[in-house]
Amino acid sequence: MAKTRSQKTELLDKYKDILKNKAGYLLLNSDKIDTSTVTKLKVQLKDLDANYAVVKNSIFKVALQEENQPLETQDIDGPTAIIYFDEDPTGPAKLIKETQKESKLLDAKGGVFEGEFLSEERVMMLAEIPSKEVLLGKLLGSMSAPVSGFMNAVTGNVRGLTMVLKGISEKKA
Repeated sequence: MAKTRSQKTELLDKYKDILKNKAGYLLLNSDKIDTSTVTKLKVQLKDLDANYAVVKNSIFKVALQEENQPLETQDIDGPTAIIYFDEDPTGPAKLIKETQKESKLLDAKGGVFEGEFLSEERVMMLAEIPSKEVLLGKLLGSMSAPVSGFMNAVTGNVRGLTMVLKGISEKKA
């Protein structure tokens, strides 16, 4: 069923809002995906503060042009879905990769993160990167390792001196 002019304007405003206010988005080929997979994907995306929607290409392309998005994203063809997120792109990329392994129904077309175009290959590479929380944990562990090593060295020397002094005091007694 054809959309009215007001529906198209409303949809255009929604797309422009997504492009303006979100950190990034990933575009997917949505022609082969079934309803159960989409439902499962939407639930998992909610946990990651991301959303899934099928886009109307002609209106979405207008929104891309008006929001000065990278030219590569304006070359989308065929049924397209969008996953948009506020912060970390690795979570949605991992979900895409997992869903692709399980059902073979989902193909990434590309995306944009912080104004930079991501090819299909780069989206799949994002799936290999640990999440922000894991990276922060590793950083914190790396930062605390030298301090704990120094403390072990200092206390080891004090412990050794204490043992020597204890041995001397027992020998005199």
